[in-house]
Amino acid sequence: MNHHPSRSRRRHSWSLRAGVLLVLAGLVAGGLLLTGVIGGPDERRDRTRLQVGLIMPQPPGPAADPAVDPAAGPAADGDVLAVRSWGREAGQLAVLVGNESTEPIASARVRVIARDAAGAVVLSTSGTDADVCCSVVGLPAGAEFGLFVPLAADVPEIATVAVETLSAETGSPADATVRVGAADLRRYDDDTVVAVRLKARGRLSGFVAVQALLVDGEGEVAQVISGRFYCFRPGAARTVRLHLFHAVPPGLRLDRVLAYPIPDGVRPHVPGRCR
Repeated sequence: MNHHPSRSRRRHSWSLRAGVLLVLAGLVAGGLLLTGVIGGPDERRDRTRLQVGLIMPQPPGPAADPAVDPAAGPAADGDVLAVRSWGREAGQLAVLVGNESTEPIASARVRVIARDAAGAVVLSTSGTDADVCCSVVGLPAGAEFGLFVPLAADVPEIATVAVETLSAETGSPADATVRVGAADLRRYDDDTVVAVRLKARGRLSGFVAVQALLVDGEGEVAQVISGRFYCFRPGAARTVRLHLFHAVPPGLRLDRVLAYPIPDGVRPHVPGRCR
């Protein structure tokens, strides 16, 4: 049986092109999965359309230990942010702060200072430019925002917690809001997940800061699950998932979810871009 040379070359060419396309598709899909542009298996099983975004992991352990600054003092008098609740559970120091001023805070960098019963500083950190542990964005006057610091097991017992505003930019009242709908707490052996329905209204940048607050039996904040999300559109409802990346004690419960539009010009700490 004779084989036509040109047909053989065409079949080889098409096979090569198909192989290249499959490799490129795999690379693109893998990259999107890692950056959060597409969801994993759990997200695809959800019937609701998930809003994509970057979730900030909060792993405990020595690698995440914040530096201790013995010279750090308490929050300055007249600070616009004040501690309203705090707690320590599952390798995290959770701090709920409130905007005590009459103006919205567009963005702020905060130092969290923890002391023992003798008044000695056992922890002092403001995080880094790469994380969101100690940053506040889009906070209206009188509203609350959750901060979190990963703790190693050898950090001594904490008696008091204070915050110091290192830098802050005020802004005009927001033209946009995010309405928080039904929220669900899900517990796993190696993760704690809060799924929540959100709906944005008004003019917004497309970026939203979302936080789930878990409280103990006395109602004090014990864990902050934080995430920044992008591509929110006015009037469109989205379901997002906030991942803590570790389990929490069974006595903790979901108290509420906070969601604020991130103002234009404020760094959202999310790699995605919206058109």
